[in-house]
Amino acid sequence: MEKVIVYSPVDDKNIKTTIDTSPIWKKAYSEEEYMESTRMFPVWFKYTIKFEGRTPIQVTNVKKIGG
Repeated sequence: MEKVIVYSPVDDKNIKTTIDTSPIWKKAYSEEEYMESTRMFPVWFKYTIKFEGRTPIQVTNVKKIGG
């Protein structure tokens, strides 16, 4: 498994139960993209997610940034 940091302006309170269909994936950014786009949204969420290959398996942490 690989831990990946995903940034999104979407706050999904149910992500732990709906990880593969979460709305965060429609606006998901890598760290590099986030750093270039920090002003696009006033609030961001930093999701730490464990992946098995290309499949998200588990959310280990969610942190609100800004706002």
